[in-house]
Amino acid sequence: MGLSPEARSALQTIGNAAIGVGLGMSVLVIAFVVSQFAAGQGSVAQATSSPAAPTANAAATVLVTATSTPPPPATASPSPTVAPTVTPTPSPTPSPSATADPMTAAAYTSSGKRYAALTVPVGYVFLAPLAGTVRVSLYQLIDGDVRVGSAVPSLPFFPYVTLESTDRRIIYRPGALNSDTELLVKNGDRAEIGTPLFKAIGEGASSWRTFYDRGVTASVIASVAALPSGSELDPVVFFTTR
Repeated sequence: MGLSPEARSALQTIGNAAIGVGLGMSVLVIAFVVSQFAAGQGSVAQATSSPAAPTANAAATVLVTATSTPPPPATASPSPTVAPTVTPTPSPTPSPSATADPMTAAAYTSSGKRYAALTVPVGYVFLAPLAGTVRVSLYQLIDGDVRVGSAVPSLPFFPYVTLESTDRRIIYRPGALNSDTELLVKNGDRAEIGTPLFKAIGEGASSWRTFYDRGVTASVIASVAALPSGSELDPVVFFTTR
């Protein structure tokens, strides 16, 4: 059945209107999409550019907080308790006592002259009691005569040791050379106070026993004289009061 011209005209009008509405709707949709897209780009750009400020502010806040807040005071660790060291009190060292001189001196006289009979142990060393010049003389008993300067090898030699200062002369008469007496000085030596003169190395008596008196048992017979007069002094007092 065919449509009338009026119906076809109405349908055409409706179709045109529908097409126009569709085009309008399309334009609106496209415009909405474009507007949304533009809004999204702006939001993205804003989101990209704006975080720098909050970051700086946060850093500043952290810096201010770190600067203004003082660190907690350090707590010192307690030092370990060290037990005190007790130093033992040293025992007092006894001071060395002066060794007594083992030499003994006894008075002895012969022909009206005074001598000192000195007795010492073997190993005793006679030291110079004053400074002076040493003279050594060697004596021998030959055929009952006392001789000086002799040289009989088979007979013992007996030394006389003289120490002479400006105001004193001391003469020592020890026992036989090399068997009872060891000389520690030579004729002409200069001795100072404390210089070793000779040493007793045997138990033999002074040469005085061989020469003059068999009763002598002392190691040395000594005499002391004043100079320049040559007058004798008490030898016992001299040897015991030094």
